[in-house]
Amino acid sequence: MSEPEFEVSSTPKTILDLTELPDEQRQLMNWIIRQYKVTLPEIVNNQNISEELAQQHIDNFISQGLIQIINEGETVYYQPHFKSPKKSRLPQNIWDKLET
Repeated sequence: MSEPEFEVSSTPKTILDLTELPDEQRQLMNWIIRQYKVTLPEIVNNQNISEELAQQHIDNFISQGLIQIINEGETVYYQPHFKSPKKSRLPQNIWDKLET
């Protein structure tokens, strides 16, 4: 079994970027997030939309960095692609003052 190939077109976004999407696209992205990894036929069947419209949404998500393409053998999957939120760190000078 070979390693899956990943294809990403843009910098990953955060989950907060979903709020900027139109309702239909936001609902589709929420569904994809819950499924984690989907195929185009699964999107078409679950969302009850045409394959062309589903592909337009996927292409849009890829260009925005919201989804990555995973090629596993003959099957193409789409998976959410979000960057991890940054961890809060206190500046060193605060730690220095706390120690004195």
